[in-house]
Amino acid sequence: MPTSRKDSLSPERDNTLPFIYDVIIVGAGPCGLATAARLREHTPSALFTDEEHHRYHWIKKHAANASIKSSKTGHIRSLGNPSQQQPRSRSEPSMLVLDNSGNEWLAKWKRLFSLLEISHLRSPMFFHPDPHDRDGLLAYAHAAGRECECLEIAGCVGKELSKHQMKKRRNKRKPGEQARPTITIDERDRKDYFIPPSDLFESYCSFIANRYDLQSPDLIQQASVSNIEYDYVPQLSSDEKLFTINTDGKTYFAKSVVLAVGAGNAPSVPRPFPQNGCPCACHAFQPLDDALQARVRAKKETNVLVIGGGLTSAQISDRAIRRGATKVHHIMRGPMKGKSLFTPPIFP
Repeated sequence: MPTSRKDSLSPERDNTLPFIYDVIIVGAGPCGLATAARLREHTPSALFTDEEHHRYHWIKKHAANASIKSSKTGHIRSLGNPSQQQPRSRSEPSMLVLDNSGNEWLAKWKRLFSLLEISHLRSPMFFHPDPHDRDGLLAYAHAAGRECECLEIAGCVGKELSKHQMKKRRNKRKPGEQARPTITIDERDRKDYFIPPSDLFESYCSFIANRYDLQSPDLIQQASVSNIEYDYVPQLSSDEKLFTINTDGKTYFAKSVVLAVGAGNAPSVPRPFPQNGCPCACHAFQPLDDALQARVRAKKETNVLVIGGGLTSAQISDRAIRRGATKVHHIMRGPMKGKSLFTPPIFP
């Protein structure tokens, strides 16, 4: 009779077989951290109200002092007996994080924000990895005394349109033109539409990782994922499909996989530039060429050409001007567009 597979949910496992993780997260950026924290949070704010939060944590805090009396036998059982309490690790899914930039949270995020010299985020205060509290980042900024360093996002709050203005806008719309989303954010939500400093957000992410015990050295492995397959693995599980993750030199198995890779594709360098690079030319996510940096430091005449119409191209142009470039040419396909947010605040 075949023996049962000792997987990640079993109290004992067979060391001769590969370990099957409950969840493997590919990417250790903010989204990967948010996923890992959500898996460790038992009462997320998306499912529990503030009142339910207080009640649940009160019960959890005072459960050790409570007792349960059986109506049939009259036997009284204390909940404070450690032998009757389930260990924390047994109730949580086993987890592994794979990231090709480093073995810590936000390794690539920190490098790119430092490279592009981004002082503030673009997203509002409620875009953060804390699953427990929607206003967690705002509260963290107040606790650190840094709420005055957050910058308001202009044009988001207090711009409600009257019915007459909405009708006038509809009449001006051309045939086939898509209707623009109307921003109707209440004045009482103004506190949410500020952007935090980059170092404050980074500090808050470390705070979240510590709260959910996500800083263990074996949780994040530096590895590049080359292939993912979802199929039966006869030697491990004949009745349940598993994910097989191949990296540079190692293979992992998991029941679930979360892809939080972000902008992880290889740089796309157009012609006529050589694919391997050339003097005084580089991709946005690569350091500036040494010859170009030397010219700027020597205060020589330096002209910089930035190709692209996204937010990163604007940040690069701004950095080049602040670094002392003589002239910066910014080339894009169409006219320049300015947005307060990446996406409309009201989702369909």
